[in-house]
Parts: sequence; C-alpha cells; structure tokens
Amino acid sequence: MNRRKFLNASLSALLSYPLLFFPGQAQASYGDIVVGGGMYKNLDTNKIEFLLGYVDLGSYTIKQIPLNFLPHGIALDPNNYKRLFVFEKVGPGACVVNLEDFNLEQYIPPSKDCYFYGHGMPNKDGSLTFQTETNIFTEKGVISIRDTKTLQLVGQFPTYGEKPHDCHLIENGKIMAITNAGGPIDDIMEKPSVTFVDIETRKLLEKIELDSHAFNTGHLAYHNGDLVVVSAPREGLSEMNIGAVSIRKKNHKLITMTYPELITTKIYGEALSVTIEPTNRIAAVTHPSGNLVTFWSIDTNLLLNAVSLPHARGVVLNANGKSFIITYGKEASLIEVDIDTLLPIDNSIVKNTFISGSHLYNISRERILLKLN
Repeated sequence: MNRRKFLNASLSALLSYPLLFFPGQAQASYGDIVVGGGMYKNLDTNKIEFLLGYVDLGSYTIKQIPLNFLPHGIALDPNNYKRLFVFEKVGPGACVVNLEDFNLEQYIPPSKDCYFYGHGMPNKDGSLTFQTETNIFTEKGVISIRDTKTLQLVGQFPTYGEKPHDCHLIENGKIMAITNAGGPIDDIMEKPSVTFVDIETRKLLEKIELDSHAFNTGHLAYHNGDLVVVSAPREGLSEMNIGAVSIRKKNHKLITMTYPELITTKIYGEALSVTIEPTNRIAAVTHPSGNLVTFWSIDTNLLLNAVSLPHARGVVLNANGKSFIITYGKEASLIEVDIDTLLPIDNSIVKNTFISGSHLYNISRERILLKLN
C-alpha cells in the first residue's frame, strides 16, 4: 500500500484517539535549547503568573524567567546569543531577557497610542529590531524600529493593513513579510492580507489575500520563495469554525488547502504555529482546538500526514533539521516528530516544561543559521 492510500485509510482512526504514538527510528534531539511562553496559577497568591520557559534537551534542565505578561513571539539578538527579545500577543508587553543569568534585562514600552501585536525580529547585522504594533484608536498597523542596544525608537513604517501580527525579514533581509489580520468579518474594506514591504524605501511591494475572507492571516513561514500562511476564523466568527492552511509555492498563487476534507473540516479554531523544513519542503502546522499537527508538501499541496496531539501549540525544527519539536497538552509537554517518517520519535517526550504558550523558539537552531549567514 502506498503512502497516500495508507494515509487515507488511517485518517478516520487517527481522529478517534487523544494521542497516537508511533515510535520512529530516529533518535531524539540532544543538546537543543528551546524557549517559549507559559503561565500557571500561583497557589500561594491564587493569581495567574507569566513566565518565559527554558528547556535544555541535552541536560534536561528546565528553568523559568518570571515576567509581567505572557510571552508570544521571541527573537534572538544576532550579536549576543544570550539575549532574547520577547513580545506579548496583544498589549503593552515587550522586554529583553538575558540567558547568561536568566534575568529580565529591561521592559520595552510600545510606541505612542500603540500596543505590541505579537512578534518582532532584528535585522541581519543586529543593529535594529523590528516589531509589529497597532494603533489602539485607528487599528492601523506599523512596524516600529528600535536600536537593538538602547531599545530607543528610531523609526516606523506602515504594514499596509490592520492589526499586523507576524513579521519575517526575507530576501537577505531586504523585505519584510507581514500578516495583517484585518477587520471583523463584516468589514469589507480591511481584509486580512500578507504584505511585502521594502524596508529601505518603506514602499509596499506586494499585497496578497486568501481565497476566502472567512479566515484571518495569523502566522507565516517563508523559505526561498515558498510561503505558508496559517489562519484562524476571522473576527466575528465562532471559534468552532475551521481554521486554514494556505501555501504559495515559489512563483505560484497562494492556495488554501481543502483536501482531504476529513482533516480540513476538523481543524477547528486557529491554525497556530507553522514552520518549513527546507530540504524536503514540508510545512508543519499545529491546530490546538483540533488536537492535530498536520504536515503538508509544498511541492504538491498534499497532506503528507497528521498526528493527533492534544492541544498542539508550538512547532520548530531541531538544530540538525532531522525532526520537528512540538509543544502540546495540559502538562506543557514536548515531543519530537521524525522528518523522514513524520511520526513521533520514541522516548522523545519531556513533560512539565512550563512552556504552555502559543509558540516554541529553538535557540540552538537559530544560532546555527546565524553563523551560516
């Protein structure tokens, strides 16, 4: 039986279980350092506390850095591998933390009349840091530019949309790709979009929209011209509506995945985190409300596999690019999925990591990529 026939025959069974665990042949990661946001209830104060969780998969060291907001987007300072920029999903929260002593270095205030809106990243030489922000009165989006060392605001440019969220520097750091969530479902003027902006001229180069306006544009992954966008139901729709995965192969049109319906009609709520494995051009996407991780071929737009994981959230590649690392479940667990088999790796589960937020960030892999570039 070929891979596709096997997949079609087994999807019904897959959706029936809270966790399917198929041992893979690969070895789990050793030495990767991952971080992500988390929250917990302080039993002494009966209050919700926020933190940045740190997990060393080599030594199985787990640490936490207390913060006054729930971390969402995270970026590494290319000139100091112990320094991280951390951003709140929506709100005034942003800061720099230092992994040398596991302490908060400094909080960063948002621009005037703005909130941070989830993500940010430094430019290629590390001198500047870009962040998505939204004007709280007009909901227009801006990319704010700060000096990486002083954290002082030095400039801004428009995102050419409303409520921007994710942002990535692409094409050797010359262009910024930005997701703009847009207005609510009944707003015909401000539709969700992905915009591409020249960071030197600050001019809009391209603006693309999804086939359906029932979805927002939440997060994106980009590699060598390939673009993957993941979406939640648009504002004004029920969270029980389905989310979406959309793929634009290099020099092609952006297409929202609709097959197989057994899967695409079960990915309720937000399609949350996405990453691209560049060698085989596989996109991995988490679906927390659907309790799934889906794997898509960018070459063919076909579903390669789907793994059932309760409340799957963050997904990243491991340092050597041989597996995906995924956060899931009430115990804030990590698990790895082998790139070749797209099945969970035996003995790769790490529980009680405190990383219960939306995303996972692999410091080890990012350090390797920065050295290569």
